[in-house]
Parts: sequence; structure tokens; C-alpha cells
Amino acid sequence: MAFMTVTQPEDRATTSVSGRGKLFHLQALRGLAASLVVLSHCAETLAQRGLIPEAYGDRLGISGYFGVATFFIISGFIICKTSTGAFGDPRGVMAFVLKRLIRIFPVYWIATAAFYVLSPHRATYTAADVLCSVLLIPHEIGSSGDMHPLIGQGWTLQYEMLFYLIFTLGLLLTRRTGILLILVALIGVVAAGEAVMPLSDSAEPMTLVQYWTRPILLLFPVGIGFALLEARLPRSLAVPRPFILMLGVLGLWFAYSLIFPLAAKEQIQFPVVAAIWALGAVWVFVSIFGRSRGGWTEWLAERFGDASYSVYLFHTFILSALLRLKVQNHSPVLFVAAALVGSNVFGLAMYRLVETPILRTFRGMLPTSRPGSSVPRRPPAAPR
Repeated sequence: MAFMTVTQPEDRATTSVSGRGKLFHLQALRGLAASLVVLSHCAETLAQRGLIPEAYGDRLGISGYFGVATFFIISGFIICKTSTGAFGDPRGVMAFVLKRLIRIFPVYWIATAAFYVLSPHRATYTAADVLCSVLLIPHEIGSSGDMHPLIGQGWTLQYEMLFYLIFTLGLLLTRRTGILLILVALIGVVAAGEAVMPLSDSAEPMTLVQYWTRPILLLFPVGIGFALLEARLPRSLAVPRPFILMLGVLGLWFAYSLIFPLAAKEQIQFPVVAAIWALGAVWVFVSIFGRSRGGWTEWLAERFGDASYSVYLFHTFILSALLRLKVQNHSPVLFVAAALVGSNVFGLAMYRLVETPILRTFRGMLPTSRPGSSVPRRPPAAPR
């Protein structure tokens, strides 16, 4: 999802845009969204083992949808906002493509390799299973009934890559025409999907056409819309106390989940999903226009967001380790707390020790762009 880091200016939620300063609230939101996915998988794990009521597992498990929706909206915003100068510039387009590939694949491949080596079922995986997972091509593995890669949470990256492909096509044109093409393409793909899988059908897609036309693609246009809106609104516009408002939105979501219990299948029906998207959009909007005060909160928010991609990819390894240690048998609450802390600490370590060196190494290979483009003319200094 919008899994981006400090080493690439166009990726960073804290990038200064439209004179508003660093959007470190948006960076913090990425960290919170990643932790919601961790919480979701914790709840599902505990419910499957009978350690918490199944109903609570369902209600807390849906927080993952909230986190993913947030990631996709942020992705649309950041990619649109930071690619303005690349429209109509062949070198800028090439730089965009290479940066997306460099950003997504190396760390994802590390996670996939680790999963394959550690999986007790690796003997059952075919070459097609591995190849499609490595390339993020939807493919049903075994009898799982879904088209996710070996790293289950990698399904969101498949949609990210589709979004990047459509965005790249738009970059070949002028900015106005390109953005219009991107929006029409994303909305059109979902509209076309109605013919093969109605919005009301929450069943797992079983064909590539069904998979690539899911309504979740509509979240990217929401983010693009925020980017266009942010560029046109007065720079003086600022939402006070954004962190409190963000937590308030999160509180409303959990209150809704607990007060109006729904079965797991009902939770992913389109009306409920649309409500999740609406709350996620509010969350992102507040973060974009949040009033910035700087200080230690900015530093903490940036660190929290830095780890989000690795937290998302590697948190299931942390959960597996905790299960082997039987932490869940001592206390479900302790299990969740250990999973949240451990995933974020490990994610930050991966960011510092793996992601940053990889990104720094490949930066020098990127093409330069025309003057005035948003793509750097030369590799930037090492990240601070």
C-alpha cells in the first residue's frame, strides 16, 4: 500500500508540498494503519485458537480493512502529489517506474524468501506458485481458494502495482490529460467489473478479470482527489489537533465494530466496506491538513511511519514467533501488545538496516530529468 520511506522524497509522507511544510501527521498515519493490520491478524489468530470469542475476532479483525483502505488513499495522494513534474517527461516517467520497482520489490522478495524457507508447506509449492508470488501476479496457490501470493498480505501490493501501471500510462501525457486518464481508467475498470462480479458480491475473486476489477481500486482516485484539492485550497487552511481527531475517528470505528456486531461475511459487504472507506478518507484528510507544531512529535511520527512497510510485510513472522513461545497461552492481551511492539521494533530495524541501504544503492542508477521536474537531477544525499 502506500508503503514509502524517508530515502525517496516523492515517497515520503513528510515531503513538503504546496508550502504546507512536512506532513508528518500523514507519516504517523501510515504507522497507525500498519499497526491496525497487525491488530487484525492478532485477533484472527486468537479467535482461531479459541482464546477470544469468535465475535470479537471478527469485530477486531475488520480493523485490517480500515488500515488497508488508509494505505491506498495515502498512496493515491502521495504518488499524484510528488509526480507533477514527471508528466510528459520521458526521463521522469522512467525514473518513476524504476523508483516504484526499487521501492516495492527488494524488501518484498526478502520477505517472500524468508517465508518460503520457513514454511512447513514449501514442498507443496509449485514453480508457478513461487514465480507468480515473486512477480506479484494473482495466482491461486494450492487449494487456498484465493489469488494471494505466498506472503498473504502481499495481495495489496498487487493492486499497488496495477495502480502504478495505470499511473505510468498517464505520465506519458500532459498533467491535465494524464490525471484525467488515470481517474477514468481506475473508475472504468471497476465499472467494467460489475459485469463479472457485482459490488454486492463479497466472495473471493476466482478469475483474473474479477480480481483486477475489485472496487478497492476506487481508493486510489480518492487519494488523487485529495492531492488536487490540497493544491487548490488556501495554504492557511489547517485542521487543529489532528492527532486527537485521528484517534477520534479510530475510536468511532471501534465503537461501530463493537456496538453493531456483524458476522465476518457481512463485514466485507460493500455498504460496510464503503463506510470503512469514508472513515479512512476522513482520517487521511485530517492528516494532510493537520496543523504542524514540530518538536519531538514530528520525530516520533516520522520514525513510526518509516517502519510501516516492513511492519506490514514481516509482522506475521513476529506473530509466528510469539505463538511458538506460547505467549498467547499466558494472556491474549500480552500477545497483542507483544505483537504490536515487536512488529514495530523489527520493522524499524529492517528499515534502518535493510531498506535504507538498498534504496540508497539503487538511487544512483536512476535517470535524470528535465529542469523543473519533480524528479531529482542527481542522487540526493544519504538519508539523515
